[in-house]
This record gives sequence, C-alpha cells and structure tokens, in this order.
Amino acid sequence: MRRALPLAILVAACDSPTGTMTVDVTHYDYAIDLATRAAHAEVTATVTDAGNCLTMPLRAQGLTNVTLSGRPVDSGTEDATTLTVCGQGFDAGDTLVLAADVTVPDTAEKPSQIGFSTTNDKDNNPFTYMVSWVGGCDQFGPCDNRPDTFATYHFDVTHDASLTVRCPGAVTDDSPTETECDFQYAGGPTYSTFGIAAYPAWTQTDEGMFGDVHVTLYDRADTGIAAALDPAWHDGFIKFMESTFGPYPFGSELRVLTAPTYWNGFEHPGNIVVADSLAKQTDSYSDVVAHTLDHEMTHMWAGDETTLAGPYDFAWKEAMAEYLAFVWEDMNDPTISARTTLVWKSDSAVVTHYPVPQDQPDLFAYYSDVYGPGPFVLFRQLEVMSSRAQVIAALQSLLGSPRTISVDDVLAALSASTGVDLTMYAAGWIDGTGTPAWPKIAAAYANGMLHVTSSNAAMGCMFHVELVGADSTQTLLVPVDTFHGGADQMIPAAPGFTVMSYVIDPANECLVFDAGVSPAVRSRPPWVAPQ
Repeated sequence: MRRALPLAILVAACDSPTGTMTVDVTHYDYAIDLATRAAHAEVTATVTDAGNCLTMPLRAQGLTNVTLSGRPVDSGTEDATTLTVCGQGFDAGDTLVLAADVTVPDTAEKPSQIGFSTTNDKDNNPFTYMVSWVGGCDQFGPCDNRPDTFATYHFDVTHDASLTVRCPGAVTDDSPTETECDFQYAGGPTYSTFGIAAYPAWTQTDEGMFGDVHVTLYDRADTGIAAALDPAWHDGFIKFMESTFGPYPFGSELRVLTAPTYWNGFEHPGNIVVADSLAKQTDSYSDVVAHTLDHEMTHMWAGDETTLAGPYDFAWKEAMAEYLAFVWEDMNDPTISARTTLVWKSDSAVVTHYPVPQDQPDLFAYYSDVYGPGPFVLFRQLEVMSSRAQVIAALQSLLGSPRTISVDDVLAALSASTGVDLTMYAAGWIDGTGTPAWPKIAAAYANGMLHVTSSNAAMGCMFHVELVGADSTQTLLVPVDTFHGGADQMIPAAPGFTVMSYVIDPANECLVFDAGVSPAVRSRPPWVAPQ
C-alpha cells in the first residue's frame, strides 16, 4: 500500500522542469544515534535527466522532514521499498540534495547481521553492527542501492560513552559520545561502505606496517586473534598486492575489528570486521586467521575499489579474494595452499547453484555457493590450463582503479590473456540453473593404457590421475585434459610397476570427483562463523 506524505505545498515556477528525474548519487551524509536509531540522511546527486520528481529506494521507517535542496517538497508517496517526492524542478547538470529524517529498523536478515543488529559476545559485551550488504543501504535512509555505484560518505555517529565506534574513512573521535568518519576516496560501493561497528570491549594494538598500510587491531584479550596474527606474513601479502595491482586504495590506514559476527570476515573499505572465533576454528583452512584476513584485504582492491555490475556478479569478487589468498599461500608454503583447494572442493560438493545462477534466486539463497566453485572455475582451473602468470595478467587488467566489473568482464579478460576461448567453458561451468553436476571421473588402468571417463562432457578441464603401486613410493602422475580431449579417453602410461590403485586429481587442479568415492564435506562453510 502506498501512502501520501503529509508535506507542504509549494507553487513551482511555470518554466521549471517537470517529470521524473534521473540522477547520479555522488555523496551521502548520514547521522545516526545508535541508542534510538534515529537518523538524518542527506543524499547529494547530479541530475542527468531534468524533472521535478525523484524516486529513491527506501525501507527505513518513520520518514519525516523531507526536503529537496533545502525546500519542503510539494508532494510525495512512500511504500515499503520506495520513496517518490516532487518539488521544484532541476535541470540536467544541477546538483540536488534529498534530505530526510528516518528511524532505522531494529532488524537484521537472520541468521546474518544484514541490517541493524546488536549481538552479545560470550562475555555479554554488546556489539552493534550496521551493515548494508548488496542492495541493502536503503534500510538506513534514501539510498541508491544498486551495487554498481560509487559515492563518497560522511558518517556522524552518536553513541554511549562506553562504546568505540569505527566506520569507513578518516575517523575522528569528537567526544566520548560522538564519532565521525569521512570517506573521500575513489571507489566505495554502498554494499560495503555503509558499515558502522560499535563495541565496548576493544583494545587497540599497533600491528605496524603491512606494505604501505598502517594496521591497527581492535581486539579483546581472550579471542586469541592477536597472538595468531602474523604481521610479517601479511606485510608480505600486502606488498604482493601493491606490487601486482597498485597502491592500497584507501589512504594509509587499515583497521581490523574483531567481534561476534555471522561471517568470518567483512570488507568495509579501510575497516575489516572479523569473527572473534577465528583463532579457535579448526575445521577449515590451515590457518583460518591468516587466510581470512588475506581474503578480506584482497577485497580492498577486488570489491571495494572495484564493484559488482549486478547481484549475479557476486561470484567474481569472492573468487578473486579466495584465489589471491591461495596464490600467496602457494608462493610461500604449498602445504597451506593444498588445504585451501581442498576446502574449495569439499564445499563445492554440496552447492545447489551455479556460480552465476540463471534462475536468479535471491542473493542470500545462493551467495554461499560461490566460495568453492568460484575460485576453482574462474581461476584455479584456468591457471592449470594456461599459466598463473596469464591469470594474474588478466586480473591486473581488471583491478587497480575504480570500475564496475561483471563476470563477463572477468571471462573476457581471462580469454584475452590466456588465449583460451571460454564461451563453451562458461556455458558448462559458470552459467546454469538448478544444482550443478560437477564431473565424476572413473579411471581404470590395463595394458599400458589409462582409461578415463568423465560424467559431464560440458565441463572440461585439466588435471592429473595418480597411479599407485603396491609400495606407496611407486607413483606416476598422468596428465588428463578433458577440455580438449573429451569425456572419454585412452591415455598411454608406462608406470614401470603394477598399478594397484589410483587417485583422481591429487593436487586439486579441477572441480572433479572420483566416481567411486563420496566426497568429504563439512557441516559448516568456512566463511560463516560458528554461532
């Protein structure tokens, strides 16, 4: 149901533009009192098509005091998701400011913390978190909630004196009860930059320099995260990122905030929020603290300085974050990177959507299905089919400056860099409806020939089959290429010993499974913190 807003009536000039405007939002001024959730939102925009009526997504409640460039609007309507206001006309090229008072709903999209939430840690310290995620900034005020837009931001947060508040941008603690954050950097999509965290239990620790970035850890003593964090490792990783993709995008400061969160990590520009349970987790990566932090720091380039073209491009940013953390691990300790690809594969075994689901489910229904298959099919498999240097070169053509990126852009860059036509590859591995049927590989060896059969001819890649003799030291890796050679192949192999068994894809080079073995899976994906 739509309702008319009780707004003042003004007489427009007869030559003023009329009709529906289109605008490009350039800046948000946002003030909120965390205790009452009362907020004042101002949206600055450049008019692209002249008119006198403006429509903006809005799901916040209690809308009052609506103005356009300081003047009360003539009329307006509001429904559950949209605000439309009409007032004085604006020409193309004009700057306008839509301002309103709202109340932020005290709700979050369970089981996540998307929205506004307060969660107590195990010591009953309250963690207040305001996070928009993809398409969610209109929960907090009028906001262009499309993921493909950038803006600058100014946050002014009033809060209890017991709380420390952090949000993206340069932070100023004006008083014990007021904190300002001024975000004036290029990049900064609404799905990650609208993020305010408040907590009474943080102790600040100077972690020194990671590359050219000064890092401060906000933690409480009993999480174990400070002790688990290895500044030398992350210094090396940031130097790798800076040398490969350009300067850290958000000034010279990075804040790592630990708290009781749903996700293991979230990449607000310049602020990374990580789960306070990280150091005590043992069921995922070799070093979940190191991998999670590297993943989230990658997002500073891949997902914050750059942004999604649309919600169904979500896979590329998570795949890049996973892949580049893996590359750093593989450069320094292949035993760690081997565990990472094993995590990807075990998670991929239970997904119910393709990386780009053509049936277009709600994002929250499918997002978790991209973390395993995404890095595999977009990057790991292609580096095996070409080279890591070519895959990195493709990423260099995409990252390093503010831009909007789609999965198609990623595939085009990869195709150009590797020289591989990825049209059929994408149709098999990336785009689809329903539950993916990842290839199951059957293998048999006899008379000097390895017979390999794949259950899915549309999903071709390159991997190895390891032939094993009676002695565990008797092994031979046989390369298999189902991308070029098809789903049924006879491959010559001369191991020099009696073959007793085989291992399908021992190095986790491709998203394939042994047809005779049920894949191992975990009960909880590694990016979701235990609750």
